Amino acid sequence: MSTNPGYHPDVNVSAYPTSIRKAIQRVASNFYVTRSFDAVQIGNSRYWALLVRPTDEFSIYINTDREVVALFSEYENFEIRTLEAYDDIYDQLESKRVDKSVRFLISGDHRIESIIKHYLNQHPEYPIVIPTTIDILSISTGNHLLEAVRRNYLIRDLFGYQNPLREETFFFGRQEVVNNVLDMARSGQNSSLFGLRKSGKTSAIYAIQRKAKGFSCNVTVIDCQNPAVHARTFDGLLSFIISEVKKSIGFKSTYPDLGKTLPEVSEQFFQHMKNALSVAKNNIILIFDEIENISPSTAASPHWRSGNDSIYFWQILRSFSQSESKGKLSICIVGTSPYILETAKINDVDNPIYLFAPKTYIPNLSFEETKDMVERLGYFMGLEFSPEIIAKLQMGFGGHPFFTRQVCSKIHQQASPNRPLKVSEAALERANTAFYGQLEGYLRDIITQLRNAYPEEFDILHAVVEGQKDEIAEYGRDAPDLIDHLLGYGLIERSGDDFDIKFEAIKTALRRLFPQDDTSTEGRWAEISKRRNSIETEIRTTLFHWARSVSADDWNSILDLSLTNKRREGLISSEPAFLFSSKTSPLYLSDLLMLLKQSLVLPYLDERRSIVTRHLDTINKLRRDAHATTVSDDEMSSIRAAFDYIEGEFAPP
Repeated sequence: MSTNPGYHPDVNVSAYPTSIRKAIQRVASNFYVTRSFDAVQIGNSRYWALLVRPTDEFSIYINTDREVVALFSEYENFEIRTLEAYDDIYDQLESKRVDKSVRFLISGDHRIESIIKHYLNQHPEYPIVIPTTIDILSISTGNHLLEAVRRNYLIRDLFGYQNPLREETFFFGRQEVVNNVLDMARSGQNSSLFGLRKSGKTSAIYAIQRKAKGFSCNVTVIDCQNPAVHARTFDGLLSFIISEVKKSIGFKSTYPDLGKTLPEVSEQFFQHMKNALSVAKNNIILIFDEIENISPSTAASPHWRSGNDSIYFWQILRSFSQSESKGKLSICIVGTSPYILETAKINDVDNPIYLFAPKTYIPNLSFEETKDMVERLGYFMGLEFSPEIIAKLQMGFGGHPFFTRQVCSKIHQQASPNRPLKVSEAALERANTAFYGQLEGYLRDIITQLRNAYPEEFDILHAVVEGQKDEIAEYGRDAPDLIDHLLGYGLIERSGDDFDIKFEAIKTALRRLFPQDDTSTEGRWAEISKRRNSIETEIRTTLFHWARSVSADDWNSILDLSLTNKRREGLISSEPAFLFSSKTSPLYLSDLLMLLKQSLVLPYLDERRSIVTRHLDTINKLRRDAHATTVSDDEMSSIRAAFDYIEGEFAPP
């Protein structure tokens, strides 16, 4: 059903101050005003708001057809506390019918656009605010709301945020995982979330905290990476947990003395936790984040790493949750590896939380979820991503939200400020090249974590990268759980009995990061020389087969256009069999580059030609004396990305 501009019959515009009524009329020319509100009081100031649904045309401009809030502030000097009024309005609404990620601000302060731009730069997770002034909207001519939308396309880089996502605005996908944790908690069941660094575990925890109220739950997060947690012994941590649970349900935080002996600690913990749960109105979810820091073998403190603290701690906590919590306490274990749930024994004693909760991995985004994220964030930055470009992003990064956003951030940084614009394949390739060094850095952290904490998983990943099928098959027989971990992380995929790295960008980077000497000058020049010689051979072969189909006159014309007079005159023959011979070819890589720049050469390259020649130029420029010149990390990342692209274009599959 189409949406037309105007007012719902129940909206009472006369209740609003005269000074903003003209502005309201202009809003109603692009929106259907569905609800009015009483004034919102923040301190000594009063603010007014409308709930509006965009017309069919305007919904395209703001990329939503759901209702949004338009807030009015009459004051000539804007104060940041004005933004608190949005929260008061949203509290009065059903969240499902309102799009909180975009909102309008109509102010009496003529500086409002610069103020909001500065604020959003300082608070990158705050939702999209489209500011304009009451005076501008009161002008009868022109579509000033649309102009405000267009002016504010480039307020900030919505893709570039690198910290865990605390707000719902930019959290895409993973809703099923979040809801599953909350559903299980509501029925008193335990849960888990596992994933590598940058996989979104912390963002998922924030999402659980945001949505918990709607599931009648309170959330207590125990950050095991904090020395305030892992430096405590088992009894001290149990006391700390009681204090944190009390805080989460609104009571004074205190650290009870649980006694000196193991029986005393257990009895006192039971009593204090029962008291806390008895006054809690909702169920409690106790989330242990970064669980490795209080787990055997990987813990940050020795009494957890090799002592019996893990045994005593989990014996008491599990016993309480099963016998005394009456379903009101649910535990969620979050970390990198589910090792703690899979280990049957700790120091030859039964592991209290062996198979304590089902193993759940943070999933990558599906194509549709990637499409939703890229299109929605790109829209407000004036970037249009076609389905073909999104498919390439999905193929390259397998739906990994962090990596995908960072590449899109590079596209934004490199793009023209004249927006909106369509993202081209060439723009994506330039962004991939620019991001490549960062990608290797992120993956190096992941690989280092696996090697140090989970060496067997590291060995399996190495075997997959190197295609060592016999070794992988042996792991499959002897340690299938470890292969399941890598499958769960989304690093590898199964194809019948074989395994491979799941997405292309990571496969290429991982090949660099596994044991090989790529840090020494000699090792880097050896890699460059080997790959350059190989690709020159492949390009000559491709050009030879193509040139045989070209007439002699056309071929000579192409040579005349591509080579300098001196180079042309120095050739003893122009026959393709001579020029592209694997043994006697007189052509350098620079000559091949000049040939490939001609639109008549390999016409199937089409729009990829500029990408091919740019990468060949990168390779050609790095032709120095290997004994006299070092190769920097940035240079190495750049030339590797160039080789990867050229090999994909010319090397046989």
